[in-house]
Amino acid sequence: MNKTTLLRICSGLILIMVAACGAQKAAPKADEPDLAPLVAEVPKPDPADSFFAPVLDQLDDRLAASVTNDHVASLSYALIKDGQRVRSGFFGSRTLDGEEPVNDKTIYRLSSMTKPVTAVAILMLQEDGKLDLDDPITKYLPEMQSLRVSNSPGSSSKPAMHSAPETPTIRQLLTHTAGFGYAYGNQDYVNRQFVERNVLTAPSMDELVRRTAGIPLKYDPGTAWSYSIASDLQGAIIERITGQSLGDFMQARIFGPLNMTDTAFAVSAAQKDRLADATAWTPDTPIHRVDGPLATMDHASIPVDLGGQGLLSTLADYERFALMLLNEGTLDGQTLLKPESVTLLRTNALPVVDPASPRTFFKRKAGTGYGFGVGVVTDTIQSGLAAPEGTYYWDGASGTWFWIDPKNHVIFIGLQQNFSPAGVNRRPSAMRSVYHAIYSD
Repeated sequence: MNKTTLLRICSGLILIMVAACGAQKAAPKADEPDLAPLVAEVPKPDPADSFFAPVLDQLDDRLAASVTNDHVASLSYALIKDGQRVRSGFFGSRTLDGEEPVNDKTIYRLSSMTKPVTAVAILMLQEDGKLDLDDPITKYLPEMQSLRVSNSPGSSSKPAMHSAPETPTIRQLLTHTAGFGYAYGNQDYVNRQFVERNVLTAPSMDELVRRTAGIPLKYDPGTAWSYSIASDLQGAIIERITGQSLGDFMQARIFGPLNMTDTAFAVSAAQKDRLADATAWTPDTPIHRVDGPLATMDHASIPVDLGGQGLLSTLADYERFALMLLNEGTLDGQTLLKPESVTLLRTNALPVVDPASPRTFFKRKAGTGYGFGVGVVTDTIQSGLAAPEGTYYWDGASGTWFWIDPKNHVIFIGLQQNFSPAGVNRRPSAMRSVYHAIYSD
């Protein structure tokens, strides 16, 4: 007999007992004991019972090994089921050479886990009536009026180009189908331009937009998926609509209402002692600190709030953000989004990839799609992730990652700080092992 059938039987027996006890109370006998105490509530199942503890113990050992093997200085994670944290782990020290254990309040650089937060901000403005998802981006970014498109997306040399047949929309920014490149990825001409023009280190948001407008698109808008600077352009749109910096808008509309007290685009003087070291590691180079603005993350060295990669946060704070999404836009009486907006965010917006046919969408893994700022599992088996269809997720170049499983009401968040290519290359297999541990029978 399965658990569902047993629960239904138990529930039926309880209803019968309630009715019987009510009848007895109408005409109780003097020497008959009160049966009311027998009508007890069915104990709520412990969320921790949904997981196989020995496998989670092994998972702890594997995650802790990242620290003991000197690949990262620290790693923190939380596993949440039905709104309750059922497991967490804190391995290593906040600093590379220190003895300060990490905890819920250690501040990590989120990298691309910033993107879902920026998508939420866009959807909030859409609900406010300040924008339409199908608006052309030139309505807010007039610098994009004369976009050109590469005739050879993968070319390493300057390609021939043609005028964009249509203007990208905000919806296409949200789904990375607008055609833009990025400063990361293959060393093709378009991506190299983002590096050579120092787009992501522009001194202002206006200058970031101007530099991006001078770089050709990789594809005609709407014809292919290509991971891009789109979330940073979303941030620019938010700033121009609201007249606020992206950080100020998020503080007022997201972080404040959710009581995310340690999430921002820079650390204050009071928070510096909780910022985890930014580190890198390769098989040939021992773990070491990364210097420069990435190390300090203060307002003086971070001139632009980058909606694609700039946020810092803690395990405790990001858990609240994820819980809001799992709860369809509401947490502790604070409603940030309507349920239908959350559904839009977490629903695959791309054509399903047929593994037997040539891929028309750039760098997409079979069994997954993309919503607004998040990847989406469309086929459990093809994805190799073990998570059910509808699970949505993302990760960051620093080794951060999370997923939300609406079907089973599960959230996982992992935070570390490894900015080396070796760390990026190891991350997919590490994440898959966590998925399989969580969903093991």
